Amino acid sequence: MNTVSIDFQFILENDGSPLIVFDHRGRILWLNNAAEILLGYTESRDLFDIALTHAPKDYGSKTTLMDLRYQQLIFYAVSVSYNSDDWVALRLYYRPRAGEKRHLEPERLIATDINNLLEAAITLFKMQYKQKLSLLTDQDLPPLRIDQNNFSKLLRKALESFRRSSQIEVSLKMTIGEFIIIDEKRYPLLRLKIKANGRYCDEDGALQDLAQKLQIVPLLEERSITLDIPFVQ
Repeated sequence: MNTVSIDFQFILENDGSPLIVFDHRGRILWLNNAAEILLGYTESRDLFDIALTHAPKDYGSKTTLMDLRYQQLIFYAVSVSYNSDDWVALRLYYRPRAGEKRHLEPERLIATDINNLLEAAITLFKMQYKQKLSLLTDQDLPPLRIDQNNFSKLLRKALESFRRSSQIEVSLKMTIGEFIIIDEKRYPLLRLKIKANGRYCDEDGALQDLAQKLQIVPLLEERSITLDIPFVQ
């Protein structure tokens, strides 16, 4: 087979699995688009250490099954390859979300200024609690279609889980290069993050249920809540 005309770099750049090539000092020589997203969640030095730890003893390639999690990004294996002492390549494999089926009916959803809903939820929170709260958001976000009632409930419960935190930080931004697949269609993601020095977890079950109804992907951690929201227009 003639492979001269195949643009392998283009294929690798757009592969869904993160792929990074390091030099012998841990400096990045090359990475694909998925790896750029991964580096938003972890340091390149940590990934280089993984590559060194799981590299084959001799030239070649070695795949190791292991659980890795960087916030929303979950992997089940890594592959390390090299045929030179000058570079080493690390590839990570996403864990599939088995049985996860998502469905949306955009025509039933109301076009909404999400900043208005967020600010209303924060105002109600401040009326009941006196914690310091900072908000960082993009006021120029266009309207998206969402179930306003359930999303408002989700915001209120999320904020209330930080009701005893001394200072709360809230941010809302559009992610770059990330998306969610619903009904075989790609939707960009808005990321809402609330973080503080700690939170109550007593309503996590209700938060998960509301997020599921909204097709939102939640990440509930000890000191933060992250909500990946489908940007449906």
